[in-house]
Amino acid sequence: MNSFNPSGPAPLYDKPHSVDLAQVMMVFQYFMLVSVSLGLGPRMLGWVEDQSHDIPGVSALEAALPVGTTFPIAIVLPLIAVLTVPYAIIVFQLGRGRRGTRAFAILFAVGNTLIGIIGVSRTYGDVTALVIAPIWIVMGLCVIGGLASRSGRQWFAQGGWAPWYARYEMDQEDRRRHVSRGGRRRVPAGDEDSAD
Repeated sequence: MNSFNPSGPAPLYDKPHSVDLAQVMMVFQYFMLVSVSLGLGPRMLGWVEDQSHDIPGVSALEAALPVGTTFPIAIVLPLIAVLTVPYAIIVFQLGRGRRGTRAFAILFAVGNTLIGIIGVSRTYGDVTALVIAPIWIVMGLCVIGGLASRSGRQWFAQGGWAPWYARYEMDQEDRRRHVSRGGRRRVPAGDEDSAD
């Protein structure tokens, strides 16, 4: 456990919003990868069409969607299963302040951006990829920026949630010692009744 350093920055007792942003953007990346870049919905329709040629409307809907033939459903479904576990672990561990997870998250953000743009290009064509690419790039930059921010770096340097309670107890003990030595307790404005 990291020890509390009174001369350093005040410990973060709550997860900073920059880490929240990185977590949310990683979840968005996951859903974009599954739904848009790998084209799960259209590929599922194609699979349904192959399995049931006599259902009216399904073949017409499949014909209306400009979906390429790459990434067959037999590859997409196992890929989604394999991607789900590391995504869930990384997003959860970012909230806990695990240092190694931050490096994995940055690698995932860059890799997902590349896979996402290539997947959209192969599935829907280059024009759609040019439209979707800025969204992928912004999401990747949000993940990297959130984790590289000052508060994000501090969150991971202090170990996130793990030492929270110990730090809180140490701060409370310092305040009690200060008050018992005759130091006057500072009371926020408007809270004078709570000092009694």
